Amino acid sequence: MTKPPGINIALCEFRPDDAWQHVVIAAPEKCRSCREKNCLRVCPSAVFQWDNIPDHPVLVRYRQCVECGACRLACPAGAVEFAYPRGGYGVVYHHG
Repeated sequence: MTKPPGINIALCEFRPDDAWQHVVIAAPEKCRSCREKNCLRVCPSAVFQWDNIPDHPVLVRYRQCVECGACRLACPAGAVEFAYPRGGYGVVYHHG
């Protein structure tokens, strides 16, 4: 028997690793001078927040991350570092 498409979404969970942040802005000085701020546009879960004030930092709310890695690819300055969370943390999919 096939389950309706929406039923599987409840089988996903997120276990944050409070001892290690897997998405960081490793070069804040490059980020502050970035005009594009592509990370704000490409992230599907709004991990990156900015108050639109020049020279203010972009904040990272890594607990919202869906682990797609788009931020790392979109950053023209290479200021975003992304790594998959350690085993047992992050997005966990349950099948069934």
